[in-house]
Order: sequence, then structure tokens, then C-alpha cells
Amino acid sequence: MVLSSDYIKNGAKSIFVANVKGGVGKSTLTIMLARALATKMRPEKITVIDTDLQRTTTEFLSASNPEINIEFLPITAAFENTNISLVQQFIKQNMFKTGHVVIIDTPAGTSQRLWNLVGESYCVLIPTSLSNADLAPTESFIRSMDKVKARYQQIYPHLVVCPNRIPFGQKDYSVMAKRLNNHDVVIGPAIRDLASVRHFYNGKTTEMNNQSSNAYEDFSQFGDFIDKFVLKGELDKIYNDESHLAMNIVPFEKKLNSKK
Repeated sequence: MVLSSDYIKNGAKSIFVANVKGGVGKSTLTIMLARALATKMRPEKITVIDTDLQRTTTEFLSASNPEINIEFLPITAAFENTNISLVQQFIKQNMFKTGHVVIIDTPAGTSQRLWNLVGESYCVLIPTSLSNADLAPTESFIRSMDKVKARYQQIYPHLVVCPNRIPFGQKDYSVMAKRLNNHDVVIGPAIRDLASVRHFYNGKTTEMNNQSSNAYEDFSQFGDFIDKFVLKGELDKIYNDESHLAMNIVPFEKKLNSKK
């Protein structure tokens, strides 16, 4: 599926949260992104598709934000073909719904058919820590996405690496930048700890006020980033500018500041 200019301008944005590596924060990122966007747009225009058998996203959002549309379609060996087709159908049904967003939480693993579907999306959010244990498989996943994009011969999906579990005050991203040097990705704003963000939204804030404050700040900033760069098309402007080809990695801070 090639994304048309009309779809880019008017259609719903499909955002996958994906990584072959487990335990990097995909479900929590999905939850918090949906909740952050629900403060910026009508919640009924948000559809979250949970394809992870653990149901973390479904159970959390069903309790906290029942006004958000939630679909549970686990992608497992037994249901892979059927449910991937259903996910694809949901995305296509929403393609021309102006102002809608579809967020798809994915399981860990290496289903090629799933990654082909991810390759048909508008944007992929890829959470990872700075540790080599997470960065190595993350790079492998990005490489597979690069191949899918080359097959479609288009700039989509936009790949956004979401640094997670970043120590407070961390400024040096050279390890990540070096690892991803040969890939065309955007580095999103750092998230200090997705777990603390989940506690913040769960209301478990009395014992860890500093972490709760950090969580609110991180996801407020992250929600602003997704709203501006993904939903409002700022990434399209960056990628349609031929000068972006001179740099494989587009740091969030650099591009954010340059647009002010």
C-alpha cells in the first residue's frame, strides 16, 4: 500500500508501537500515548489495537479511559493470519477519517507478515533503552523496516526511536547515535522511566513525588511531540526537505528548536 498525498493530508494516522525486543516498554508507551492524545483531541477519534496476548494495554485503558476505542486482536501463532488481516482491515476502514488516529501495540517477535503490515503504516514508535542489550535488537528491527520501506520506495513509515529509562540529566546520546548511524530514523524526546509514568497515571504518586513530576513532564512533552511532528505532519516537512538526506539521524531537540 502506497500512502497517497490525500491520505497524508486528510487521513487517519496509523502509529505502530513496535520492536522485536521484549520488555522495552511497548505496551506502556501505547497506553500513555493514547492518554496523552486524549487530552489534545476527542477520545472517540482514537482507536487502540492491542495485539499482545498479555492484554496489558486493553486492561489498563478499559479501566482508565473507556471513551477510547479499544480492540483486542492477539497476534499469536494460532491467530496470526486472521488477526493481522483484521488489523489491516481496521487501518483501512480508518484511512480517510479526518483527524483520527489508530495506535497499534505489537508483541515481541519476528513475524514477517506483521512487519510487512507495520511497513504500511504512517509512523512506527520504537522504544529502547541505551543499553547494548536493547540497542542491538532494536537496530536489527530498524534494518528490517528499512528493507520494507525500500520495497515500497517511499519515506513511510517514519521511524521514531523513543529513548526509554534515560537517567535524569542524561545528555549524551552518542552510543545510540553511533549504533543507528546508518539508518534514517528520528530520535524522539527522552522518557526517563515508563514504569514511573504508569504509576503516575495509576494514581500511585504519594511515595515518589519527584518521579511522578518527571513522568508528567516527560509524557506532556512526548504528547506534544507526537501531536506536532506526527499528527500535524511536521515529519513530512522534514523528510520532504532533501537536506535531511545529509544526516541519517534527526535529533528531536535540533528539529524542535529549528522550527520555533
